[in-house]
Amino acid sequence: MRYLFMIFIFLTFLFGQNLEIVSKIFTYDSKKNLSIFKGDVNATKGKDNILSDEMYVFFDKNKKPLKFIALGHVKFLMALDENATYKGKCDKLTYLIKSGDVILEGDAYIQKLETNESIKGDVIKINRVTKDIDVTGNKKPVNIIIKVD
Repeated sequence: MRYLFMIFIFLTFLFGQNLEIVSKIFTYDSKKNLSIFKGDVNATKGKDNILSDEMYVFFDKNKKPLKFIALGHVKFLMALDENATYKGKCDKLTYLIKSGDVILEGDAYIQKLETNESIKGDVIKINRVTKDIDVTGNKKPVNIIIKVD
């Protein structure tokens, strides 16, 4: 256990909320403006939470985050608004901050907790601003379950 350590980093972005990332290993590359987190990564911002094996945070020249990429055994919980909370999993999650796009790749699955509706596909793209969702099924067909009263 003494060889393992945890890194806490706080970044401010989007609506002034803090992002807290906990991992076993942290590296910052100042030439690339890139933070790398490895080992039991746990990222939390407000009600949102992402768990993964690795996470890469890319910054602009003013040190503001541009995008996040989570890799390996990715699990997440996202609150799109007060009426929509999603949990899911994938192999790779990319979050493009400016556009609001969240791209889930590789055996992607999301479930809306309030209604138990779910989507499975190879690639799922969710826009946090417009709430649009696009799903692609390459290896397997897209599977969508919709609650009908």
